[in-house]
Amino acid sequence: ATPSPPLRGAPRRRVAATAAASGAFVPAPFVELKDARGADASIPHLQSDHLSVFLYQTVVPVAGVDVKLVLPESEDLVVDMYAALGRPDDDPHWATLWQGSVALAEEVLENPSLVRGKRVLDLGTGLGLAGLAAGLAGAKEVVLTDREPRALYCALCAAAANGLSVVPTQSGGADDPVFGKDAPGLDGVPLPEVLSFEREKGSVNASAEDNKHDDDVCVVSAALLDWFAPDCDQFGDDGIDVVLACDVLYTPSAVDVIAPLVLRLFGKEKRPGKENQSTNNVFVLADPPGRFPENHERFLRLMEDPDRFANASGEENDDKNRPALRARLMDGTGKSRECVNLEGEAMTVDLSTYVIEG
Repeated sequence: ATPSPPLRGAPRRRVAATAAASGAFVPAPFVELKDARGADASIPHLQSDHLSVFLYQTVVPVAGVDVKLVLPESEDLVVDMYAALGRPDDDPHWATLWQGSVALAEEVLENPSLVRGKRVLDLGTGLGLAGLAAGLAGAKEVVLTDREPRALYCALCAAAANGLSVVPTQSGGADDPVFGKDAPGLDGVPLPEVLSFEREKGSVNASAEDNKHDDDVCVVSAALLDWFAPDCDQFGDDGIDVVLACDVLYTPSAVDVIAPLVLRLFGKEKRPGKENQSTNNVFVLADPPGRFPENHERFLRLMEDPDRFANASGEENDDKNRPALRARLMDGTGKSRECVNLEGEAMTVDLSTYVIEG
C-alpha cells in the first residue's frame, strides 16, 4: 500500500533565548499555505512520502512595510531533506532569513530612488527579501538569482504574495530550466506551479497575465546562477542597472569569483561606443563586519581595481579576463544597521554602495 504522507504539524521554530527572555521580540506567526488543489503547500522531493517540507507564510516588517515571505518551517528540516536525499553537504542556509538581507531591504525601502524604474538583480537571493523590497520600492524588473531551485521557488511565491507580477514559469515542464525535472539538484522531481494568493484591497494582482497592461507593476523572474560557472548571457545584452548582494563573502574563492561577476552583470562592455560613458548603475553590498573581515577587505580591493582579477584567479592579465568596468565607493554611503532575523537574533550589518564606472 502507498504510505500516507506525513501530516502537517506545528512548525518547528527556534527563538533566540536572549530575545525570548527579554520579551522585546515577538515572533511573527507562520501561516499554513495551500496549493491550487487545496492541499498543504510543500516542496516535493524524492523522499516526500517520509519527510514533507511544508511551506508557510510570514511577515517581516521592514522600514514600515510588511513584506511577506514564503519559507519552509525551519532550516533544520531542509538539512534533514538534504540528508535524506544523500546530499548532506548541500547548503541549507537559503531557508533562513539573514540579518544582512533585512539590512539590504531596509536600505532599498528607505532609499527607493536606488531602484525605482530600474532593472535589479538580487545575487544569492535566498528567501528573496532584498529583491522583494526592490519590487515594492518601484523597480521596473527584479531578477532573483540563486543556485538552489527550491530557494527561487519560495522567493517567487513570496513575490506573488506581495502582489508583484511574477513571470510565469513552465510549471515544472521538461523544458523549464529553473523548476523542471532536469533542473540542478531536483533529482527529476519538478517543482509545482508558483502559489496563487488572493488579491488584497489596494494591492495589485499577482498574475503577470492580469498585469500586462499595468506599467507600474514590477515584474519578477527567477534565474539559476552558479557563481563559479555563471551564465551572464541569460540576462540579455542590456545588462543590469542595480545589483544587490548580502552575506556572499564566505571564502576567498567566493570573493574572487563574485567580484568580477558583479561587474560583468552590468553588461556595459557589450555596448559599443558607451564604454567610457558614466552610468547610474550601482551595486549595494550588505555584509556583517565581524564575519570574515579579511574576505570583505579583499572584495573591496578587487572591486576598485579590476587589474587585480587576473592575479586573484591565477589567469593571465589580458583583455579577456579583465572586467571592462570598475566600482567606486559612493561618498557618504557607508553605514551600519542593527537588524534581527526571524528568531530575534540581532547583528550589526555594514552597507556599502558602489557606483559602476566604465
